[in-house]
Amino acid sequence: MFTAQQPKTGVVSRLSYRMAHKSWTSLIGNIPELQGVRLHDLRHTFATERVGLMGIEELRALMGHDSIQTTLRYQKVTPQRAEKVAQMAFSSLPNFSE
Repeated sequence: MFTAQQPKTGVVSRLSYRMAHKSWTSLIGNIPELQGVRLHDLRHTFATERVGLMGIEELRALMGHDSIQTTLRYQKVTPQRAEKVAQMAFSSLPNFSE
């Protein structure tokens, strides 16, 4: 999920979890609203925000999961998304009015 570009060579490679965690902790250190937000929470947010934007198989590959079941644990449907999908479904019905 995280990449880093080497300053001297310009090569882009995966960032270790340890380095990502260190950077995240430093970044949020003085932001009270972000206290308690874990780096791992970003993966859940990433997957949830992709609902409806890409297929589950593409998301599985992007997140580096071997199993769709793992991806499904990350991906949630928010109440706002559920409402939007319901409205889209109802609006396609003949003679539907709110």
